[in-house]
Order: sequence, then structure tokens, then C-alpha cells
Amino acid sequence: MAKIDTTTIDGFSEMTAEQQVQALLGFEYDDGSAQNAKLKAAVDKATSEAASFKKQLNAKMSDDERKQQENEAAMAEMQAKIAEYEKRDKISTAKAAFLTAGFDEKAAAIAAEAFTGGDIESLTGALKTYKSAIETQTKSSLMAGNPKPEGGTEPKLRSKEDILKIEDYAEQQAAIEEYMAANGGTW
Repeated sequence: MAKIDTTTIDGFSEMTAEQQVQALLGFEYDDGSAQNAKLKAAVDKATSEAASFKKQLNAKMSDDERKQQENEAAMAEMQAKIAEYEKRDKISTAKAAFLTAGFDEKAAAIAAEAFTGGDIESLTGALKTYKSAIETQTKSSLMAGNPKPEGGTEPKLRSKEDILKIEDYAEQQAAIEEYMAANGGTW
């Protein structure tokens, strides 16, 4: 409870006890209710404004967070696309290298996928297929240049008379050597 300052009452110290009681009963003092009302109103206003700012901040943070989330999603999508394009580029580069090495289109595609994907088994399979194709191609090209041997006939040797009729000396000597080789070295 607040104490009453008696010095604010004129002549309080010279009054009798009854007069002092009457003066105290009639004393109107400022209890600060008007000041309290002003302060309460100011506090209420500040609280209301703070709540309003908090709501705005939360709404703004939600918008910012939403925008940030959208940006992060867009960034993740772009990174996935970049990774896909880099993978395609590596496959394309590897395929071009395999085509240059002599692989056919299908084998080069399989080998490039396996090479860039780290699939050693598929790459080994593609290399074996390539090796087999190269061996077959090599055999075919070697066989294409060779004449087909005649089967079941013995080489026809010239007779001594035919050999002696040859006018070219080098050709005649070669025919004599062939005749002697076929007849055990005798002429």
C-alpha cells in the first residue's frame, strides 16, 4: 500500500488529531490510475503491433521459405539435367571412339554404355564380340585373295621334249628343276 506524503497537505503538522484524520479522509491523492491507463494503452498498442509484425514476418518467412524451396527444387532439377547431359556426352564420346576403332554401330553403343557405366562384364562381352568380328573379317579378306585349290589332280609335269623346246633360258631352267624335283633328282 502506498504511503501518503503528509507534507503535501497544507498545515498538517499544526492540526489536531481529529483534523488530521478528517484531512486524511478527504485527501485525494493521485494513485496513478490515469498514468496506468495511458501505460496500459501504450503496452496494448505495442503488443498489438508486435503481434502484427510477427504475423507479417511469419507470412514473409513462409513466402521466403517457399521461394527458397522452389529455388532448391529448380536447382536440383537443373543438376539432374546437367548430370544426364554429361552422361550422354561421355557415352557419345566413348561411342565415337569405339566406332573409330572399328566397332559396328550396335557394338559401339553397347561398349560405350558399358564403359561409361562401369559395367566391366558388358564391356568385356562387347570386346569379345568385336574381336570375333575382326577375326572373321580378317580370315575373309585373307581367303578372298587366295585362289581356290583344285582338288584331286596331280600337277601336270612337262616332258623332257617339251622342256627342251622352251626358248627362254630362265623358264627352261625352272622347268628342269621342277622336273628333277618331281622325279627324285634325275633327268
